[in-house]
Amino acid sequence: MSRKTIGIPDNGTGRLPGKQKCLGGLAVFVLVAGLLAGCGPAGPNDRGRLSQRGYLWQREWTPAVVEAVRHADQKMDGLVILGAEVHWKGGAPEIIRSTVSWDALKSRGKPCALALRIAPFPGPFTANDAPALAVKGAGASLLREARIHGVAVHEFQVDFDCAQKKLAGYRVWLNALRPVVGSVPLVITTLPAWLDEPEFRRLLDEADGYVLQVHSVPTEQETGHAALCDPDLALKWVGKAAKLGRPFSVALPTYWCLAGYGPSGKLLGVSMDSVQPSWPEGTRVLEFSTGADVVAELVRTWQSKRPKQMKELLWYRVPVSTDARNWRWPTLSAVMEGREPAHRIEPVAEGGNPVDLALTNSGEAEETLDRPVMVIWTEGELVASDAQPGWTVQVEKGRAMFLPEPGRRLRLSPGGRRGIGWLRYDTNTKVRCQMAELKKKAPWFFSRGIGNRRDLLRIGVLWPLGIFFLE
Repeated sequence: MSRKTIGIPDNGTGRLPGKQKCLGGLAVFVLVAGLLAGCGPAGPNDRGRLSQRGYLWQREWTPAVVEAVRHADQKMDGLVILGAEVHWKGGAPEIIRSTVSWDALKSRGKPCALALRIAPFPGPFTANDAPALAVKGAGASLLREARIHGVAVHEFQVDFDCAQKKLAGYRVWLNALRPVVGSVPLVITTLPAWLDEPEFRRLLDEADGYVLQVHSVPTEQETGHAALCDPDLALKWVGKAAKLGRPFSVALPTYWCLAGYGPSGKLLGVSMDSVQPSWPEGTRVLEFSTGADVVAELVRTWQSKRPKQMKELLWYRVPVSTDARNWRWPTLSAVMEGREPAHRIEPVAEGGNPVDLALTNSGEAEETLDRPVMVIWTEGELVASDAQPGWTVQVEKGRAMFLPEPGRRLRLSPGGRRGIGWLRYDTNTKVRCQMAELKKKAPWFFSRGIGNRRDLLRIGVLWPLGIFFLE
């Protein structure tokens, strides 16, 4: 996928507004006007099952990647395989090939698409200079190797991280690629920002189809934790694309990542499952994630009603068991059905003495371990306790509270288990453990008032921080 969209590739190495009751003639007028304004030339709608494929974007084909291909065959309608990447070193092209297991692809009974990723290129764009010849050569080599190994390619995708104002140059390259691809359908990945460009329609004239990517890492710094896919914007972009009257696919995210921003707010890089970057001093690192519940609602919306031009969903990326920042198959399978994954995180206590405490995830979604775990007992005396890395333990009479350390974003995959600590008593003791809620309440001075100078000092210190209570 484009670097603007996901940053560094994996080298393998919702919000619908709440229902409101509108009263009065003005509200009715606004509603009707909005409906009329939304009536554009997008054409009729469609509904029902959407074809769904996935991107396999690893350079190194390890046994885990081959196993992911087998899983995808059972759950998806097809795969788009990263075949090669074109990078530029001092303006000179450098081709990086993926170590594709052609035997694994040949044994599949489903369509296969190959993708060529092209890193940002400033131009100029011509049909026969060294950069153009490198792009054409990489495409020809991929298709030739697939034929040699008996793998039928039903689509060739080009994922060029093209600048928004360079689409005319991109069109030159696509025109040059057409004879290389031959009868294989040529498909390009596109960004929502391109939809308003005058050159975009002419760019589409050179392709047989396009994929609209509705997920992105912001290029300028945003405050706090953010999502990679805004469902309201995704719906808007799909509606805008439909008005072009051409069939298209929509790419949705399954990953999360860390993005580094410099002091000026400029995006420095993105960390996914490849080698972690060494951020310069002063870099602010933000996490961007994909909310499975939100994306499931988006899929459900499109299954119920979507433009006829929208033909399929493409998921970036296919889950691989060795991925660190990607959904697992239970999560993706649920979301593909338009269903929110089941959330089921539970604490367990095992052993007589000491008692080992752990969290288990018997649900379908990746869970962030950000809630305390409370352990209660009525008999026996606690003589020792300890917490696992990433956790702290606070003990008082008859109760212990295990809390996740601030700043540590611990996660637990579906089917996963993570120890959080242990408790030792003077005798075998039965304990009860439960998830505790972390709620924010009004500070004490709203309920009993400000009594003295010490209260004023406490307000000055605690008010900017917020005051939290465990319940």
